[in-house]
Amino acid sequence: MKSLLIFFFSCIMLSPSLYAQLPILEGMVYSNDGGVIPGAHVSLNDSLFTVSSAEGKYSFTQLQPGAYRLRASFIGFNEVQKSITIQKSQKLKIDLTLEELITELTEVTVTGKSEASELKESVAAVALLEAKLLYSQSNNTSDVIKQISGVNVRQTGGFGSDAEVYINGMSGKQVKFFLDGIPLSYFGSGMGLNVLPVNLMKQIEVYKGVVPVNLGADALGGAINIVPRKEYRNYLDVAYSYGSFNSHKLNLNGQLVQPDKGLLVGINSFYNHSDNNYTVDIEIPNEFGNPQPATVERFHDKYSNHLINLYAGVVDKNWTDRLILSLRLSGLDDDVQHNAVMSQPYGEAVYSEATTGFSVEYEKEEILPKTGLKWYGGMNFTKGEFTDTTLNAYTWDGEIYRRRTDGGEISTSRNLLELNSKNAVSRFNIVSDPWNNGKVIFNVFSSWFRRTGEDPIAAEFYGQDFYQNPTVLIKNATGLAYEHTFLNGISSYTALKHFAYQADGYAIQNLEFVPNKQRVSNIGYSQSFRANLLSNFIAKASYEYATRLPDEFELFGDFTLVRPNPFLKPEQSHNANLGLLYTQGKIKLDINGFYRHTDNIIWLRTSQFFAQYQNLLEASVKGFDVDLSFQAFPFLSAKANLTFQDIRNRSPKSVTGSIDDKYFNARLPNIPYLFGNAEVKFSEDNFLGTKSKFSAWWSGAYVNEFYLFWAVDGNRDLKNVIPNQFIQNAGISYIWPDNRLSITLESTNIFDTKAYDNFSVQRPGRAFYLTLRTFIN
Repeated sequence: MKSLLIFFFSCIMLSPSLYAQLPILEGMVYSNDGGVIPGAHVSLNDSLFTVSSAEGKYSFTQLQPGAYRLRASFIGFNEVQKSITIQKSQKLKIDLTLEELITELTEVTVTGKSEASELKESVAAVALLEAKLLYSQSNNTSDVIKQISGVNVRQTGGFGSDAEVYINGMSGKQVKFFLDGIPLSYFGSGMGLNVLPVNLMKQIEVYKGVVPVNLGADALGGAINIVPRKEYRNYLDVAYSYGSFNSHKLNLNGQLVQPDKGLLVGINSFYNHSDNNYTVDIEIPNEFGNPQPATVERFHDKYSNHLINLYAGVVDKNWTDRLILSLRLSGLDDDVQHNAVMSQPYGEAVYSEATTGFSVEYEKEEILPKTGLKWYGGMNFTKGEFTDTTLNAYTWDGEIYRRRTDGGEISTSRNLLELNSKNAVSRFNIVSDPWNNGKVIFNVFSSWFRRTGEDPIAAEFYGQDFYQNPTVLIKNATGLAYEHTFLNGISSYTALKHFAYQADGYAIQNLEFVPNKQRVSNIGYSQSFRANLLSNFIAKASYEYATRLPDEFELFGDFTLVRPNPFLKPEQSHNANLGLLYTQGKIKLDINGFYRHTDNIIWLRTSQFFAQYQNLLEASVKGFDVDLSFQAFPFLSAKANLTFQDIRNRSPKSVTGSIDDKYFNARLPNIPYLFGNAEVKFSEDNFLGTKSKFSAWWSGAYVNEFYLFWAVDGNRDLKNVIPNQFIQNAGISYIWPDNRLSITLESTNIFDTKAYDNFSVQRPGRAFYLTLRTFIN
């Protein structure tokens, strides 16, 4: 009887007829362009709250009759309010439309609180690229950033080859790469800048001068920060590209969210592959052993890399704004095709790598009043395998022309090397805004790296397995900055940094094991100013004393093409920048002058058989870059940039040991000093009245010739020269409404020009790529 009464009572309470007696309010939240807005905050009388669902729907149930103030808001939109009256037993449906918040600035028009615009207008000397404009193209990060003034990228071959980036005279390891503030090298070789797809990114930030403390690493005067996509909405983004040299690029990114519960899960993934079998002009010995000119396809140069990143977390809770757990699987397979100067082909040497990693991200904008906290912690486990065991010697046509009696293609010992490394990072960032015009930033970045190896073949050659000895590197970078905006339109940014590292490594010299330990501590500091001179002008000036610590690759090598050098010293540099930004109607002009004076420069010394990082002495850099863009019509734009960088040796003979001072103030060799880019683009958002978007573009990249060795040595007419380069690309793209489907056809190096970034190392000729993409929101 008791259970029957409970059942009867429950039926009455859940009866639809009784439930319907209480008023219900529901509806949709739209943007002014007709799209739904998930995650919008909706309230009644500021006492009842809800969040619109992934479909943009909101609802309130079991309301009391009466008068209410209905309010809806979302970042980047004007708030909307309505006064409503709800009657007894009424089911009321009210849809809400939010208008985009448009704010006119002196230089640009931004929608809502644009992070990109705020950064561009900040004290920092920074250039920005919005990645979403490039999602439909077959681009990697290295393809994109070379379009920025002051930036040049040099690669040692085709897709997947090593890329060296120059920013205002700084190059190589002096330029740091970050993924959302975490050094990109931490994630493993499979996620290098040269192979990272643009579809993973929201925007790319290129810092040409002072590197802000929140990036938390020892950059010497330039940094590139990749900001990942962090959309709080359901979406699926799939792109596939096929092109010349059997190139395949597949990107799959997706996310599911429950805004009312603050839950999300998602995936970022990609797979890339290329045979890199483009034609090269080389010399092959004939039957008499004499070299003869020939044109052949590159062989044994396949490259593949992949990533699967799974993440889940919660957002918009009272105890966290964002808490994300991630699990990553990444790796690469790389055929090692030739030495550093492309004078010796390899036919069997290979390197592969697999990385498993996990991480935790936590963000809270107000963990204390006017104080925000961000923390990132992660661990990676990487296994690398390098195989160089063959006794065969190859010619450029892939044929075996002789057998050696000992040694491998690269190493004298031969290698069957397995490397196991672990690395961990932690980034702790606090931003406090205690008063309206001032902000304090405190950042601590710490990393730990340990690597051991095993090589039975090399152990037999040396009499012991040197690779079993561990190499350990511990780094810490602490930064404190204060940013202040004055009433007269001047902003100031003052920063103090401390860098320290402990390195335990070794070198192998004359078949002897030579251990070495280093402990280094250095400081750095910077001062930046920005001033609004007139309505159309912004001026920026900055100075930084910077330190860069050698990394594990420079200290310990890769035991393949790069030998270890555990005796390296940190680089130090005095950096100064002066910039002017002018905007008037359809024209935008950005001019930046820079000066660098660097001591203990770390450079990669190459030879026919190996490479090694070494310390040079002193050098100075003076130069400028100019960036001009012109929006001729809403559908037609053009832009161009030019960079000049004069890099000079400043080490006297008393320091270098030279017999005279002929190298003093000589331009450093093998570094481009004059280069530029240009682009013309046609883009129509409502093509032929179909609400589809059509784009067509042309771009060109120019690099002036430069010498491989010192210009002051020898006869200039007989010197080795990296010739003038002018590479042109073109493409067309058609995007259906709402990005549901897009198709893009591109051609790189359309005139099949011989391309060289490094002496005698040929880059690919003409290539074609077809890219298909679908985006479901």
